Amino acid sequence: MFKETKKAADRSGEETMSRTSAYTKMNVSTASSAQIMVALFQAALRNMRAAANALGRGDLQGGSVMAEKAAAIVLGLQGTLKAEVAPDLCARLNELYTFVACRLGIAGTKFSAEHAEEAERVFAPIAEAFIQAASQVQAAPGSVGR
Repeated sequence: MFKETKKAADRSGEETMSRTSAYTKMNVSTASSAQIMVALFQAALRNMRAAANALGRGDLQGGSVMAEKAAAIVLGLQGTLKAEVAPDLCARLNELYTFVACRLGIAGTKFSAEHAEEAERVFAPIAEAFIQAASQVQAAPGSVGR
């Protein structure tokens, strides 16, 4: 009986994951690049905060996983920098993203909530500025979504 219940639960979980995956793919395929970037900044911040909270309460594995996820997003954002468009800004952001990713790496390997919090303190103003700029561009008359 337990095996049958587990199989049914597994199938149900797979169906839910499949529907969630399809929904996510649809959102990504219809979102503007600015909307995708905003979602990435928000996810990075959310994961940094989750890492700090988990590490702070002693959930070392959970905190390490969340720090790794946040670092992966930050490194992905770093990869989108276009130095040919704004060399000085990109150079500064590159340094900040490297710093944040390193702090998250330390947080995940040394199980340090303080390092995750430091990464979040440095990253939050960048994320908030981008989110604000994206919303202003999107709200501007005649703005193009993509």
